[in-house]
Amino acid sequence: MKQLKLLLFTVSVTALFTFSQCKKNKEEPQLPPETTIGAMTFGCKINGKVFVPRDGRGKPGLFVQYVNLGDGPGGGWYLNIPALDWKPAEIPGVSITTDSLFVVEGMSYDFKTTKGNVKAFYDIGSNHFVKLNDNEGRINITKHDTQNRILSGSFFFIGTDMVSGEKVSVTDGRFDIRY
Repeated sequence: MKQLKLLLFTVSVTALFTFSQCKKNKEEPQLPPETTIGAMTFGCKINGKVFVPRDGRGKPGLFVQYVNLGDGPGGGWYLNIPALDWKPAEIPGVSITTDSLFVVEGMSYDFKTTKGNVKAFYDIGSNHFVKLNDNEGRINITKHDTQNRILSGSFFFIGTDMVSGEKVSVTDGRFDIRY
């Protein structure tokens, strides 16, 4: 009888450990902290879900350009911050760009679709959500250190898919980049 109890106890304990293996929880990404040190971070919430760029497929998740194209026609400062998540099948991305605009520390700019302004959009698969002039959206430049080439700020916008009319809300955006 003692051997039977020991056997049952051993089988029970083994079964308990075998079948109670915890599945690892898939850790949700977190927004990066709001810094101004050129940490090369970018993040926002898209319809409440955290988005951060990740590299993959041999490409960087965050790539930055801020260049002066000269003073003549077609010139001015060009900013391009494409942030892409290369891991999913449909590659989502948030982009902030300027065309002919030098951004100034401490200033806020409404996103607009015309030359000389800051523009924003969100892409996923074949859907292209553009921040239209009648939608809400703004970028705040927290730091622009031209000597160390650091640009930091926060942003939000509502994007509209021009085909379907569907809207997407991009909130709690922040970036701290080097160019």
